Order: sequence, then C-alpha cells, then structure tokens
Amino acid sequence: MEDKVIDIAAQLGRDLKSRTAVRDLYDKFVNNNWTDAKIDFSNVNFVTRSFMDEFYNIFVANEEMNAELINLSPEIKAMLDAVKSTQRKPEKSAKIFFRKSSDIEFRSISEANKYLETLPF
Repeated sequence: MEDKVIDIAAQLGRDLKSRTAVRDLYDKFVNNNWTDAKIDFSNVNFVTRSFMDEFYNIFVANEEMNAELINLSPEIKAMLDAVKSTQRKPEKSAKIFFRKSSDIEFRSISEANKYLETLPF
C-alpha cells in the first residue's frame, strides 16, 4: 500500500507556530489510523522552534509513527536539525511515580499528555 502524503500546510497553515497544532495533527493521524505517511512541507513558509520541537517528539522520535518528511526548505531542515541536536535519547517509557509506589507507564509523550489532561486540578 502506498504511503499517504499529508500536506501539512493544508492541515495547519503555512506558518507553523504552536505545539498545540502538532498535537491536533497527531490526533488526526490517530483518528484516521495513519501510521505510515509522508508529511509534505512544500507549502510551509515558517516554523517556530517550539513547533518543531513538539513535531520532532511526536512524529520523528515516536516509534509508533513512521513519518517521512519531504520537501523541507533549507530553513526548515536547519530548524529540524537544531531541534534534533538538543534532544536526549528517549528512555524506553516515561514513568510517573505516585505516593503509593505504583507506576504508570506510557508508550509516548502524547499518551502521557492525554492521561494528564484527565486529572482534576
């Protein structure tokens, strides 16, 4: 089966600025069961470092995703490389410790974020 090509500018706009936009795109991937896709940056004008940091963690470093980035401009590629160079190697799983010594393990940052959003504060 051929990989789906996602025009990220059509999904999020030509200027990619927020971490929330990355999470929205990830939710769209999950809801449509897209795990293998080519993400096309050809129509993107600008990305912020915070957008690219979140994008890197959710799409590039996430073992659940098989996303190939295509048509990156030299500026966007430079931002991706800058973000990549500052990342720590991920541990096998993120753990949150509670007073009762029980552990909750998550397979991804997105999964941990979804859990945290359900907690009442």
